[in-house]
Amino acid sequence: MRWSKPHLLPIAATLIALSYGSTTQAEVPAVPPPASAYIMKLAVSPDDAGLIYAATNGGGLYRSTDGGDFWSDISPRPDLRYYNIVVLDPSDASHLFAGGRESGLWESINGGDSWQLAAMPDHSILSLAIDPTDSERLFVLTPNGVHRSTTGGAGPWTHVFDYPQFVANHNVPWPDPDWPKQFGRFQHLTLAPHHPKTLFLGGRWEGGYHRSDDGGDTWRHESIGPIFRRGDRVVPDPVTPGLLYAETHHQGMFKSYNNGQSWVSSSHGIAPQKRTPHYGAVLISGSAFDPKDPNVIYAGSDYSNWKTTDAGATWHEVGQSLTCEFARSFLVTPNAVFAGTNVGIYRSIDGGVTWETCNRGLLPRTLLATTSGTVNGEDWEWAICTGRPAVYRRSTNPASDWVSVSWLLYESASAIRFEADTETLVIDTPNGERRSTNGGLRWDVAPTIYTESPIIDPAPPLFRAASPSDHNRHHSIAIHGAPRPNDSIVEHMYQRPPYVYLAITTPSYPEDGSVPLWTGHWDDQLSDNIIVPTALLEAEGQKILSVEIRDFHYGTRVGKTPINPTGATIIKVSR
Repeated sequence: MRWSKPHLLPIAATLIALSYGSTTQAEVPAVPPPASAYIMKLAVSPDDAGLIYAATNGGGLYRSTDGGDFWSDISPRPDLRYYNIVVLDPSDASHLFAGGRESGLWESINGGDSWQLAAMPDHSILSLAIDPTDSERLFVLTPNGVHRSTTGGAGPWTHVFDYPQFVANHNVPWPDPDWPKQFGRFQHLTLAPHHPKTLFLGGRWEGGYHRSDDGGDTWRHESIGPIFRRGDRVVPDPVTPGLLYAETHHQGMFKSYNNGQSWVSSSHGIAPQKRTPHYGAVLISGSAFDPKDPNVIYAGSDYSNWKTTDAGATWHEVGQSLTCEFARSFLVTPNAVFAGTNVGIYRSIDGGVTWETCNRGLLPRTLLATTSGTVNGEDWEWAICTGRPAVYRRSTNPASDWVSVSWLLYESASAIRFEADTETLVIDTPNGERRSTNGGLRWDVAPTIYTESPIIDPAPPLFRAASPSDHNRHHSIAIHGAPRPNDSIVEHMYQRPPYVYLAITTPSYPEDGSVPLWTGHWDDQLSDNIIVPTALLEAEGQKILSVEIRDFHYGTRVGKTPINPTGATIIKVSR
C-alpha cells in the first residue's frame, strides 16, 4: 500500500514563518497556521456589512473590517479574554458594549478602537439588551439577575430582577446544592422590537422563561407548556408582533403565535444529537433571521446545524462543510451567513450549502504534522494540532484557509498519514486509528447508539357516555406512534413529569393566533380518559385534538386529529 509521507514540523520555526507571512522564492504568501476560538456572539454594523465583531470564550474580542477575511484583537484589556457579548447601539453603530467572565461592562464610542469600563467592575456579563427607541435605556444580565439603567452605561444601575431571591421564594428544585444558584452563559436577555418594554429572560431549573411587560419593573415566570422545558432564549420575530420562538435546552425549537400565551413544537426535521451522558435530545442555540426574509432562520445544535425557509415548519441540515461540534451564534448579513462555533468562524455565500472558515487573525493553533493527497480529484493538505479539535484541512490553493475536520472526534492525535490507494486519511489517537474516506469531513467513529424503546399503540380505555345533565364529559383517548416516556435514561434533574400534553383547539390553531379551548396533561400514559366540558364538545364547529410527547431520544413527538364526537379518539404522533 502507498501513502503520502507526513511532514513533521519544527513547531517554533513553523509558527514564526506562518504567523509573520514569510514567502517562498515565488513570493507566494505563506499560509497562516490553523486558528480557532470559541465564538459566543457575532454582531454586524447596520451601516457596513463588512464590519463584524466577535466575542470569544477565552480568545478575546475581535473586529473584522473586510467581511471576515481578517480579524484584529480589540480586547479592552489584554488580560480579559472571556467574552459573552458584543452589542451595537441601534442608534449609533460606533457605540458598542462588551463583557464576559468577571470583566465588568465595557463601552466604546469609536467602534472598538478604545474602551472604558462603564459599570459593574469584576462582575460577569451574560447578556445585554438596548431599547431601540431610547439607547440610554439598557438592560444587563449578570449571574444574579437583571440590572437596568435609564442613563446609559455609566448608570446608575437598578437591580430589577433578583434571581437568587426568585429561586429561594419559589423553591426551585436545584439539582445540586453545591451549584451556585445563578444564571449562566446559556441564558439570554431579549427585547421585543415592536414593544420595547417587553423583555424575555431564559430560565434554568425553574423551566420556561421570565417576562416583563413594563420595562423591567415587574416580572413573571412563564412556562412553555406543562412539560418541563428550559427556554434558554426567547427570540421575537423581527417583523410580526407577538410571534415568538423559544430555543430550548434539549427539546428543540418552540413557537408561539399569540405572544407567549401558548406554544407549539417547531422542530420537524431537526435530528437529535447522540451523546453520552444522555441528557435530552435537541439543544438549540444561536438562531438568526435572514434580514431579507424572516421565514429563513439558521440555528445551531450539537454536531448538527439547521436552516428553515418556512418559519420553522420544517428544517433541513446545512452543508456538511460546516464541520464544528456546535454553533452558538449565527449571523446573516446582506453578503453572507456566518456561523460562530466552538472552533471559530465559518462563512457561507450560498445560503449554507457550502462553508469556508474565516479565522485569520484569531489565536493560532500549534501544528504537529501535516500530510497531503487527492480525494475525488481535489488536492488537499491536512494537519494535526495539539489539543482538540485535532485535525484540520485546506485546499492547496494558497488563498485557502484551514478548516477543522474533527466531526465526532473527542481525542487528540499524534500522527497523520494519507493512504493514496484508497484515498483514506488516517490519524493515530490514544484509542487507536481513526479513518476518513471523504477527506476528513466524517470519521469512522462508532456512533452513540441508544436502545430504542418499543412503540406502543394502546387500545383506548372504555368510553364513558355522559348523561344530559352532566356539565363535563369523559372522552377516551389513545396515542399511537410513540414509546411510553422513559426518563430513567436521563439524569435526575431532567426527570420532571408530566411528559404528555393534550389540547383541544380549533382547526385554524395555532396559526390564527388563538389559544387552545382546553388543555390537560398526563405523566407518562398513552391511553386514558380526559374530562372535558360538555358544552365545548357540543359546540358547533370541528374540534382538533393536539398532542405533544416528551421523547428522551428524539425531543418531541407531535400529532393532531379531529375529535371523534361519538366514540374514542385515536391520535397518531410522529417526530
